[in-house]
Amino acid sequence: MTQQTNNEFSFLPTRERATTGVDELAYFDLDRKGQIISRNGAATQFLNMNPQYVTSDSAEFFHANPLHSFTGALRAACDSLAPVSTVFIPYDEAKPSVLQINVLPFLPGLARIVLFWMCATVETLDTSPPELSVRERAVLNLFAAGLRRDRIAHELNISLPTVDMHSRNLRRKLAARTTPEAVAKAMNMQLLEA
Repeated sequence: MTQQTNNEFSFLPTRERATTGVDELAYFDLDRKGQIISRNGAATQFLNMNPQYVTSDSAEFFHANPLHSFTGALRAACDSLAPVSTVFIPYDEAKPSVLQINVLPFLPGLARIVLFWMCATVETLDTSPPELSVRERAVLNLFAAGLRRDRIAHELNISLPTVDMHSRNLRRKLAARTTPEAVAKAMNMQLLEA
């Protein structure tokens, strides 16, 4: 598996983590209140590097913002009748999310948390705007003009899945969660045509 990169972050697939000091997938088990029951070495390393996710009294508790969303995902995974898996991305206004938390049913009353995080690379320091293809720029400008996906597809004579692919690429390149956020970031970077 190769390393996937964009202009800001590189996601490290499991097999390649050994060269970066993280030798295994980070996971830990929580009860329905968020108390950490067990964890592996990679999870310990992650929690040591990111203490904002742990509170300690007599026991350690894992939490993520927004707390009500994370708590709901944890309860859904711990449900003994119909457990549900959730992919949770913590919200932090100060920086784009570089963490994905998978909340998975494990045992009755327990959830397994599997973490995927992106490691900052040298490109993080680069403040230049991302390289966009001609078609990505066209899609971006039409989104900025207020057109819907189906109208963009018609205007550019491309299929709706192709519009979605360009939208995904724009969000990835601009480190945005939503297309309107990508448009706003593009405006700030002066990537839109006047």
